[in-house]
Amino acid sequence: MKKLTIPYFQTETFGAVDGPGVRYVVFVQGCYYRCLFCHNPESWDLNRKVKRFTADEIIEKYKHNIEFYKNGGITISGGDPTVYLDFLIELARKCYEQDISLAIDTSGVNFTKSTESKHKRICEYNPLWIVDIKQINPKKHKELVGIAEQREINLIKFLETNKQRFWVRQVLLPKYTDNKEDLIKLGEFIGSLKYMERFELLPYHNMAIPKYKEMKIKYPLMGINPPTQKQIQKAVEYIKQGQKNKK
Repeated sequence: MKKLTIPYFQTETFGAVDGPGVRYVVFVQGCYYRCLFCHNPESWDLNRKVKRFTADEIIEKYKHNIEFYKNGGITISGGDPTVYLDFLIELARKCYEQDISLAIDTSGVNFTKSTESKHKRICEYNPLWIVDIKQINPKKHKELVGIAEQREINLIKFLETNKQRFWVRQVLLPKYTDNKEDLIKLGEFIGSLKYMERFELLPYHNMAIPKYKEMKIKYPLMGINPPTQKQIQKAVEYIKQGQKNKK
């Protein structure tokens, strides 16, 4: 039987922000969303020729520096790893059998009714899901990512129903995700979640502009500055207000 492989464009040996502890991070090639604030545009193309890993090779790379990962593990990020569900099932199983912490960093881009059964199989091996909410307002979601369906919201509801461990993140993007009503609604949503272990509000940054120039892609957020500390604090207050509404 042919071994399953996954295409990747980058790895990070000592990732400190991609799950608990220090982690070995694999950034896979391919994504269905086209987020305006995406900082990895090189990951979009599913047909781009890049290197590939088997599950065993990822685990081997992790074990090579295992002394540094005592409180961490392996994180699969992207792009979006849920594009490759069969591979994730195998990797999750092997990590589970070897007592390795696996985190799956995703926007739920491949979570649909037709793929729900494969997501359930991954859940059998108890990974940590790190899910990025793009925009809680469904009318604004398509403008931000190119797809109207809020697959990340549907994935979170699925994880909640199936009592899975997960974190939730959202990028704070001025003029797009900093609306007061939207942030309160976001707070109400995460305030209703029993199995969410952590929420992170990530300030937008524009450090990917050189990548877009190199790839000759027009940067869609030119002129949009990162949020100020005051804007961040205000957003946190609105989210907390929404969370209180659910208590």
